[in-house]
Amino acid sequence: MLYPYAEFPGELSITYSQIMVDDNVKGGKKLLVHFEQPTDYGFKEARYELPDYKEIYNYDFTPSETRNNLDILKRNESLIWKCAEEEKIMID
Repeated sequence: MLYPYAEFPGELSITYSQIMVDDNVKGGKKLLVHFEQPTDYGFKEARYELPDYKEIYNYDFTPSETRNNLDILKRNESLIWKCAEEEKIMID
């Protein structure tokens, strides 16, 4: 399940997943962050894994937009983690 995080100018929406246990990543926890933006023909989509910023997929974002997405991700990482932690409390 994805939870809404923010919507930026240009209708760029960011959502995040629940925190998942993964012993293969730093800290043993990861979450997925999804970027989505409407186009005339559907959506541009990209998904990244925190904490390592691993790109899972990127459909139709330009290199410049991808750099912007990563910049947003890096600047908002701690708040996204905090939101995911709070979501976990509400689910439990």
